[in-house]
Amino acid sequence: MDTVHPDEEFLQGYLKDARDEMDWRRELEFRLLQFLLVFYPIIGTAMVTLYQSTIAAQVYWVTAIGAALLILAASVFVTDRIRHEHKAYAEMGRQVQKIWAYFGLFEPGAYIKDDTILPDSVRDPQTGFGQGQGYKKTWALIWLVTSAMVLTILTLAVLKGR
Repeated sequence: MDTVHPDEEFLQGYLKDARDEMDWRRELEFRLLQFLLVFYPIIGTAMVTLYQSTIAAQVYWVTAIGAALLILAASVFVTDRIRHEHKAYAEMGRQVQKIWAYFGLFEPGAYIKDDTILPDSVRDPQTGFGQGQGYKKTWALIWLVTSAMVLTILTLAVLKGR
C-alpha cells in the first residue's frame, strides 16, 4: 500500500481551522459558566426578596421548589453541553497532534539542531495538547454553586414555614 502525501498547504489551513474551533469551544465553556454565575444571583435575589415579603409559606415552598428545579435543569443543561464540547475539543486536539507529528515538530533536529520544536508531553494521548481535564473543574464549580443555591433556597423555605 502506498503512503498518501497530503497537500501540506491543506494541512496548514486545517491546523489553523482546528485551532480556531478549539478556541471557540473553550470560549463557549467560559460563556456558559458566566451565564450560570449571572443566573444564580438573579434567582437567589428573587428568592430572598420573596422570603422577606409577606408571601404565604406554602406559596414560598412551591416557588422554592420551582426555583430549585430550574437551577438544577440549567446546571444539567450547561454541564452536559460542556461535556459535549470537551469531547469535540479533545478530538480536535488529537488531530492537531497528528498534524504536528506530520510536520516533524516532535523530532529532534527537524528544525533545530539537536532539539525539538515541541516537547513529547504535548502529544501524550491522555494529558497532551487538547486533552486537559480543566472542564472537570468547571463542572465541580457549577455543582458546588448549584448545591449551595438549592440548599439555601430550601433552607429559606423551611424558615419561612416556621
